[in-house]
Amino acid sequence: MQQLFIFRHGETEWNVQERMQGRLDSPLTEQGRQQADRHGALVKALGGLERLWVSPLGRTTETAYVINSYAQAELIFSDALVERDCGAWGGMTIQQIKTRFPEQWAARDDNPYSHRPPGGENMQDMLQRVQEFLDELFADNAERIGLVTHGVMSKVILQYFLGLSEVEAARVRHPNGLVYRLSFNPQQVESHHFIDGGSPVDGLLRRDPQLANLPQSQ
Repeated sequence: MQQLFIFRHGETEWNVQERMQGRLDSPLTEQGRQQADRHGALVKALGGLERLWVSPLGRTTETAYVINSYAQAELIFSDALVERDCGAWGGMTIQQIKTRFPEQWAARDDNPYSHRPPGGENMQDMLQRVQEFLDELFADNAERIGLVTHGVMSKVILQYFLGLSEVEAARVRHPNGLVYRLSFNPQQVESHHFIDGGSPVDGLLRRDPQLANLPQSQ
């Protein structure tokens, strides 16, 4: 593998409502479909893909079909790419969680990497779950591969390939309209991101440490 493109699904109805999706689902909004369309046009302009691995949830599947209308890649689904299990928080808005689980939400603010929602996963759990898949992906002889996944899983994947610390991984941002590209060479892994189909920007999009505890729906 020489290049890896990491796509987050397009904006969904629950993203707009600031409602935790996790393993649950909601449809793409019109803006979400436009984001997926820009992702597809971007990757086609950059040379296309040989394989496109996809989380099998509805919002990622819908996004992947739009991207692949441009990329024309081999489409493969993998449960390893599904989003964080939000446990008891699944389907709840952020305000509902703050009201019903104030202590647990405060613990999440204090340590977003290691905190587990009641009955759910933290980022370390997700890394253990996806690591075997990523090991095999790295050894794939396809030169250009895409992943259609989710906001938190994207952070975990970037942590794995870039060797990020827990604090660095938790600070990564992946809005719905952004695409990450990792380029592998013998010396290092280079990272770039594209916002709304625009020109490449070096490195990762990161949350300001002073704003690290702003709520995010998943």
